[in-house]
Amino acid sequence: MMTNAILNPVKTLKPYKTKRRSQVKLLHSWRQNTSFGGETLQMVLTDERGEKIHATCKRNHIQSVQRKLPLGKWRVLTTFTVSQASGQYRPTTHPYKMTISDETVITNSDIIEDDIFLSLAKYEDIIDGTLKTHFLIDVMGKIVSLEPVQTVQVKGEDRKKVQFRLVDSSGKDIACCLWGKYAEQLETYVEREQPLICLIRFAKISFYRGEVQITNAFDASIVYLDPTMEEALKFKEKLMEDKLPLSLIEKRNGKKEVVLQEEDWNGLEIKTISELFVANQVLMLEVASHNESEECKTPFTKRKEEDADLPDKTSTSKKLCRASIKVEKKKEE
Repeated sequence: MMTNAILNPVKTLKPYKTKRRSQVKLLHSWRQNTSFGGETLQMVLTDERGEKIHATCKRNHIQSVQRKLPLGKWRVLTTFTVSQASGQYRPTTHPYKMTISDETVITNSDIIEDDIFLSLAKYEDIIDGTLKTHFLIDVMGKIVSLEPVQTVQVKGEDRKKVQFRLVDSSGKDIACCLWGKYAEQLETYVEREQPLICLIRFAKISFYRGEVQITNAFDASIVYLDPTMEEALKFKEKLMEDKLPLSLIEKRNGKKEVVLQEEDWNGLEIKTISELFVANQVLMLEVASHNESEECKTPFTKRKEEDADLPDKTSTSKKLCRASIKVEKKKEE
């Protein structure tokens, strides 16, 4: 009898067999429209062990599948096909993809399990390139350096974007940029002073100006702001325990921005020695030699090339304080 048939765990699903039976829950779904495949429904399914698989169905089955396989509910699927997973960005690491057709039978399950099966990526694995960029990831952190939502032109169309950084409980941070409807979610939070936790599911690892950046994968991502699931609550508790150092700085428009303490130095203006020379702030420098008691009285403009090209270790102050560098004072007559 079918009711006594063996359930196939998602991890064991392979091609070339259609008579299989799996118990799964729908974690996420979105519509996708391509020139070669038309409109399809894309899904991420999971079994009780948290093993996930990408699933899809064609346009003429979308309504039926959405009705029989609602979000967050467990169902038993019988008779479906499995093929090689492909695509530039894949929502799961499973090597195969499930296709639901008109032959697929979807029935109810008596399982009650509310776990959303997060697979949170470690910041160090994202930053050092350990994770492959064609797999979508789950990432969570505290939002800092939240910029105002912007409207920009992309291929002749107006699109909204917002940039910020996410910080984990150990203080590591990573750049983020959200587009479209995901950027709009943050519009009401720009003025907020309280800490804001953000969870991005099925996020894309990209690169911008040489830096790793997290962004949404078209419509495949989900953004949670101030999430309340167990993992998010534990993350908040960890932040409170570690007391991650943050400081407030003022933006040019008068708004406050939360940034990492160490980034406060980024606003300092650095001047070279040549710039100070042009500004009539001539510093007579003495380079340490075997006889440190000798004073350097050679004019700056006649100094040897290798001495003139010494690395600038000054700040914007006129007075230079270094053990091996002195300021030549004008001798009193």
